[in-house]
Amino acid sequence: MKEQFYYQATHCLCSSLSLEVALQSYYDFVKQHLPIDGIFLNIYRPEHGDIQFLSHVNEHQAVALDKQVKISDEMETGLKQNDRPIIRIINDIQLDKVTSFVAPQVIPEIASVILLRMVSDNTHLGVVGFYSKKPGQFKPLHADLIEPHKDTFSLITAFNLRGRNLLRANQALSLENDNLKRGIFAPDGVVGADGGLKKVMVQVDAIAALNTSVLMQGETGCGKEVIANAIHAKSNRAGKPFIKVNCGAIPDTLIDSELFGYEKGAFTGAETRKAGYFEQANGGTIFLDEIGELPLSAQVRLLRVLQNSSITRVGGYESVDLDIRVIAATHRNLQAMVHDKTFREDLWYRLAVFPIDIPSLRQRRSDIPLLVQHFIEMLAAKFNLDKLPRVMPEQLSILNNYAWPGNVRELINVLERAIIQNPMGPLSFDLLTAVVKEEVATPNGQTIIVDPSHASDKLVPLDIMISKYINHAMRITGGKLYGPGGAAELLDVNPNTLKSKMKKLGLC
Repeated sequence: MKEQFYYQATHCLCSSLSLEVALQSYYDFVKQHLPIDGIFLNIYRPEHGDIQFLSHVNEHQAVALDKQVKISDEMETGLKQNDRPIIRIINDIQLDKVTSFVAPQVIPEIASVILLRMVSDNTHLGVVGFYSKKPGQFKPLHADLIEPHKDTFSLITAFNLRGRNLLRANQALSLENDNLKRGIFAPDGVVGADGGLKKVMVQVDAIAALNTSVLMQGETGCGKEVIANAIHAKSNRAGKPFIKVNCGAIPDTLIDSELFGYEKGAFTGAETRKAGYFEQANGGTIFLDEIGELPLSAQVRLLRVLQNSSITRVGGYESVDLDIRVIAATHRNLQAMVHDKTFREDLWYRLAVFPIDIPSLRQRRSDIPLLVQHFIEMLAAKFNLDKLPRVMPEQLSILNNYAWPGNVRELINVLERAIIQNPMGPLSFDLLTAVVKEEVATPNGQTIIVDPSHASDKLVPLDIMISKYINHAMRITGGKLYGPGGAAELLDVNPNTLKSKMKKLGLC
């Protein structure tokens, strides 16, 4: 009788690749021999500290589940014990702490149950529960009938989980694709376009359709390339090449051949003709990043290209006409470089027809939550995470209050480091609060802690700040200017120089 029951039940379990269909067939057969009202299947997930219900079948339906129930550390310890019996009869679920806590959250009417453990390599995977709505329904005979099915249940559960993982992978791929499309087709494709970058995007809209040169200025890592992308995408050159050139990364000896190309035989190793960056961008846009890094000799040749709209390849004689839009960017003060004669004034005027100042991240802190969410989505796809790690409010506050000297680029690095350290979240950024202070040694051998994190983003004229600091020094010294312990000594300034400075600032 038991052998016939085993073979028929196994046939039902293997009747379909769908776990729910197979479980329904199995239930319809087994309920003729056991006093059950349904069957459920769940797995233990130690990495999440929970039990996840996969399927449930009763006389009305067979459904796939995705219900997670968090359990305590004490419950987890019990589940990890390898000496637990493979099959147990619990005729009153209140007598079992884990079952009475977990099962009613999915099947409220459960009263008694037979639990069949699924085990792989001495590791507890989960259980199959044969339950009744009445207490005291099960006998050892019932357990003997279903215990031989443990390996079959483990096998079909493994196949089901593999299928779910493949589906999850496809969903992750779909999400990544959606994020990519959102970045391409969303308005402007710029995070913060309606926030801290709104003024910048107004300028982008005004200049995009024209062929005018644009010069973008801003700190390193603030997103100048993103804005250049937006200008190109909104222009009538959107379908044409968009060539990005980091001027600071090209060795001086290769600038001409990289920017303007070369003819075959122009120098040793020039075995074929090569188009330079300008020629590659013909008809589209060229983005010259870190333009301030170009040496003066290269600036002369670049100016000639911009004036004549043509280039001549290295080793060639024929000019190549260009139809090109130039967007330049720099983190340096080009006007100061013009004054110092390290940047050509005529090139400055040619490039700065329409200057755009990109604000630093600390100047648009309202965009930080949006940027955090945006980059977490990108990084989750990069690391193939099943779900996005959370950022608690207090941790987001740390990001909002940080000075961000490296701007958006630094934010990306901080988020990536946090996800690497704790992929499941919540993410922690406590290290940011530990790196803002620095020690400064004074001339008299003292060490003073300087904490820039308390400084405001709003600046005052330097003379006003100097006046305030001198007044502060005079208060500390009780008005003493000269001699040991005087303000001049503490500030490491010649007393006569300090006296003259005070007169100039109206302090005496």
